[in-house]
Amino acid sequence: MKIDRIETTLYQVPLPTPIQAASTAVMHAFDLVMVRVADSDGATGCGYTVMHAGQGAGAAVLVEKNFTPLTLGEDPRCIERIWANLWRTHHYVGRGGLVSFALAALDTALWDLRGRTLGEPLWRLLGGYSPKVRAYAGNIDLNFPVPELLDGASRSLAAGFKSIKMRLGKPTLREDVARVEAMRSHLGADIELMSDANEAWRPDQAIRAFRALQPYDLVWIEEPLRPDDYAGYAHLRANGGIPIAAGENLHTLAEFNNLMTAGGVDFPEPDLTTCGGITVWMKIAHLAQAHGLPVTSHGAHEVHVHLLAAAPNASYLEVHGFGLEQYMAQRLTIDEGYAIAPDRPGHGIEFDFDALAVHQQ
Repeated sequence: MKIDRIETTLYQVPLPTPIQAASTAVMHAFDLVMVRVADSDGATGCGYTVMHAGQGAGAAVLVEKNFTPLTLGEDPRCIERIWANLWRTHHYVGRGGLVSFALAALDTALWDLRGRTLGEPLWRLLGGYSPKVRAYAGNIDLNFPVPELLDGASRSLAAGFKSIKMRLGKPTLREDVARVEAMRSHLGADIELMSDANEAWRPDQAIRAFRALQPYDLVWIEEPLRPDDYAGYAHLRANGGIPIAAGENLHTLAEFNNLMTAGGVDFPEPDLTTCGGITVWMKIAHLAQAHGLPVTSHGAHEVHVHLLAAAPNASYLEVHGFGLEQYMAQRLTIDEGYAIAPDRPGHGIEFDFDALAVHQQ
């Protein structure tokens, strides 16, 4: 069995509603890098990574021009060997960044191919723990006025979620506190509320914000500082009084090891599309387990549900409303606050490539 064909396609997909977080301008679209792999027996698998609009071309070229010649002819069952070879040969320009994004798309395609070949869903192939994963609605709403913010939360509740996340990072702390107070009042005491600051603060500002937000019973505040300030995260975790989620902007296993070893995180949050794919994500989950920490996810919920369903230390699946589900044959099932990992082989996603074709770059 050999890898016979690798196809890489770049799309720019418009968002249903423009969104904003503290670390970004208003987003109107996102780049989608899709990789499809076929073996010599005719079996296929697909994987993808996502980036801000206009940033995907580099990852697509990296897969097509660099990774593909090194991967064709390899045994698709030896995913660890393929991953390690690509990481080693691109170490000088990589160790994260664009190499991790590009590797993620190819790695996910190989795991999908493996699952489809064996007739097993990824969550069982990766070890299997429970197909039910606690899920929250990862609303991106910093640009929304309060009535629209609360309306979005109501729609998430109607969709079956019992946990809601909102964005922080307004120009003043007073604005952030007022928005959290309005949300907590709107949801009541029984709905879990997370928040995400998207690197909005310096450590001194974060301490003030954490203390001001303590009365609102937040499950966590996510990414309050720049992602590689490990000492700052450790100080904030020791003094802020609210749990911390972080990791969506860490791109290597080593970076997660640094953050956890520093004692800077309560909920490690790897994103398979940014950290090198499924192969690395599972290692980060096991590393978190060794540190006694629960693991969560960021974005790409249709694939992450499998990874969390294979992890005994799973906490929450983030479900983003980026609109990619409209190009999928089946949507993720949410039932009473839980996402259900499907039993379809591989990751179980069947893309409508004809519908996506109008967005091809």
